Amino acid sequence: MRKIMHILLDADSLTSKISCVLCYILLYDYIYEEYIYELFEYMGNIDYIHMSVINRISWIILSIIPFTLYHRINEISTFLCLFIYILVYIPLIHAFFITEGLSTIETYCYSFALCGFLTIYFQIHRIPLLKGMQLSPICPLYVVEIITLALTIAFLISRANSMHFVNIFTQADLLYSLRAENAEKVEERSLILYVQGWLSGAFYPFLLVWYLKYKSYIKASLILLGFFLLFMVDMQKSTFFIPFIIVVFFYFIRWKEQTICNRLHSFVFWGIIVFSSLLMVVSDSDNKVLFAIVAIVLLRTVCVTGWLAQMYLHFFQENPYTYYTHINVVNAITNAYPYDVPLGMAVAYNSQNANATFFLTEGIASWGIIGVIITGFIFLALLYFINSITYRYQKSDIFVIFIPTLISMLNASIFSTLLTGGLFILIFLFACCDPMAEKEDNNSIKENASKTIINTTN
Repeated sequence: MRKIMHILLDADSLTSKISCVLCYILLYDYIYEEYIYELFEYMGNIDYIHMSVINRISWIILSIIPFTLYHRINEISTFLCLFIYILVYIPLIHAFFITEGLSTIETYCYSFALCGFLTIYFQIHRIPLLKGMQLSPICPLYVVEIITLALTIAFLISRANSMHFVNIFTQADLLYSLRAENAEKVEERSLILYVQGWLSGAFYPFLLVWYLKYKSYIKASLILLGFFLLFMVDMQKSTFFIPFIIVVFFYFIRWKEQTICNRLHSFVFWGIIVFSSLLMVVSDSDNKVLFAIVAIVLLRTVCVTGWLAQMYLHFFQENPYTYYTHINVVNAITNAYPYDVPLGMAVAYNSQNANATFFLTEGIASWGIIGVIITGFIFLALLYFINSITYRYQKSDIFVIFIPTLISMLNASIFSTLLTGGLFILIFLFACCDPMAEKEDNNSIKENASKTIINTTN
């Protein structure tokens, strides 16, 4: 039985990896054709061209190749890339093969470039790390707590009039309306937007994990309340779900860390396969709540990158690339951004804000295949740097803390993740803080004090 489990679930089993990917991509293809294309084709920019035999074989091979070199979760880069592979790479490769107007050369150039980068990403943990990147002196945890409290109070005061609570399952229309209304109340470059991202992407997850680890449950509850208050302003479903994901995954990975690191890919793949299959069975239901759940999981989570990829591909077949001028810093220097609205709005022709993952925004939107290659190298350097800055910490803690960053990477550009998503702040926290060492120092002080009292008594 143990041998069978090894073959089916373990990361060092080629059978496990190929079977997971093959079942997933075939189900993904079915979902995209029978659900996404059939129900949402009316929105435009959603295609489904049936692949020829050669293209289908190529699509399957290109989808599988990078994952054959995945061995287990051993660094934060591998953890991030596992989900980028599942929710970004696989949908992108699929989109290249089923999108109208894309030439065979473009299809294969994009596919081979991404395949090469994902293959390298899964091997980056083999490169020797840059150690000694910790800043001195170490910043005490209470300083981080004070900064977090001050930023939270400032955020609540500035956005108090924008706070609402809606049911994300039954009041979707109201949620999107309030989200747009609240977004209009602040300027795109407003400092308060950065504060919101720093809290949700850096300070809150960083503190929440340490509070859970050292069983400071009252403080942990306050962080959860903070996430909820942020949701009442930005109306993002990710903001609502992130704290629950962090707490569940924290206890899940601490349950059996080595087993989770070795079999996480199987749990994620088969979990999505089973849950998505069940949702496809009930996708024709007239129940509004059930329809909303199906749409959130299938359209807005599993297949969203594939849908947005087609939107970006169509748009930039007819419109000029941004050449990275959609990044505020670059545009401040060049003043050459070709559109009068943000990139996500421009791509969607002002019908929605189609923010997307970095391979679309800094890749295809910036400079086509050249942009994808440049972005691939930028992300490679970022992964290596993150590995180097976090090597001192326990893996299970790092994986959980980086969940908001991961979600940002799946839905935004690299520079948005760094600046407004809080990754830059998170890197700084890892470089200048060490709560574990601080805890050990406090314990040593207590032990020494106890010994002094005992000696004095004697």
